[in-house]
Amino acid sequence: MQDKGRSCGLIDMVITSNPPKLITSNPPKGRYTVIEFKNIQIDYLDLQGYRCIDKAKQLVDMTLPQILKLRIKGKHHPGPIEKWLEGDIHDQLSSYVTSATVREDSMGKTFRAYAVVIIGSRHILIHEMDEMGKWKGVSRLVTDLELEAVQ
Repeated sequence: MQDKGRSCGLIDMVITSNPPKLITSNPPKGRYTVIEFKNIQIDYLDLQGYRCIDKAKQLVDMTLPQILKLRIKGKHHPGPIEKWLEGDIHDQLSSYVTSATVREDSMGKTFRAYAVVIIGSRHILIHEMDEMGKWKGVSRLVTDLELEAVQ
């Protein structure tokens, strides 16, 4: 995607819907959704043990506040997950959301943007962003009940 001469990267996923052309006084607006996916492999999480299964057992029982404080090992994003989310992930998604291309393409549509972080293949963390590039609400974990409702 290009934004007035500067590269702002590639968005992981954009979902759009253009409603059918209906002759009504109040036509539907359509939707425009931007999704940025991230993944942290379990071996890069600061969990106890050598085997993945031991680490997975710890991760499964963690709450959202514990997960956000969990540290990432390695040179790319060292520190707590919360710092990565508030820093690099926020900045990347915000640059997409506020780019001229996304603003133009989403005009007149219902706009949504999400950061989706898969944590050790055990949790899915979601944080929504508004069209101004600011977080909406707080991070949350997708629950088993929400996943079952999708099926």
